[in-house]
Amino acid sequence: MLNCIIIDDEQFSVDAILKYIELLPKLYVVAIYNNPLKALEQVTSENNIDLIFMDIDMPFLSGIELAKALRPKTRKLIFTTSHSKYAFDAYEVEGDAYLLKPFSFGKFSITINRLFPNEAVARIPEASHEDDYFLVKNKEEDLRIVKVGYKEVIAFESSHNYLKIHLANNKILTVYLTIKDILELLGPRDEFKQFHRAFVISTDCINYIEGNTIKMNNNLSFTVGESYRENFSSFLSGKLIKTSRNR
Repeated sequence: MLNCIIIDDEQFSVDAILKYIELLPKLYVVAIYNNPLKALEQVTSENNIDLIFMDIDMPFLSGIELAKALRPKTRKLIFTTSHSKYAFDAYEVEGDAYLLKPFSFGKFSITINRLFPNEAVARIPEASHEDDYFLVKNKEEDLRIVKVGYKEVIAFESSHNYLKIHLANNKILTVYLTIKDILELLGPRDEFKQFHRAFVISTDCINYIEGNTIKMNNNLSFTVGESYRENFSSFLSGKLIKTSRNR
């Protein structure tokens, strides 16, 4: 059983989290605070807290400020907010995840499982076989219909009126699609992210990140676009392992 606390000044947001928690029997809510000052006063390390869900934009005391005091008192901290602009601040106070409202149950449960891999909190069904691939007409093969597995894709790249699909075998397909078409196709597949207007990448295929430059496994590289940097910071905040040692 994982003991949880919810800190959010908006009751409808609290209700949304409670609805999801009801679907995960291993999560147990020990306290709810609509006032961050009360949370600051009452939450102690003696509460044996495993997880705190914390809003950021709250009156009197922001979630970022509150986290500085409460972070040592919980195993994991998830920020829940309607604003992506706080992602870097959340990373700085060692938030373990960053959920943008409104978030789906799928996103919620995947995040919980990632933070508590040994607890088997949520059982997420495997994707069916028909969801493992898609079909496209390849311009370079006289519009031959090609089957493409999602796991084969390194990146989608917008190129003039076409879209290049970079595959793990170093093959590149050229198709008459747009980035918007691809984003609609990918839907809830969480491994694909857009950090540049011309690229949608598989985060499973990132080789390394240096500053704002992302290098993929096939040597494709690009700089994170200005308008995507908040989302990029949110991604890093959720994935980058942080030390538990005092700094």
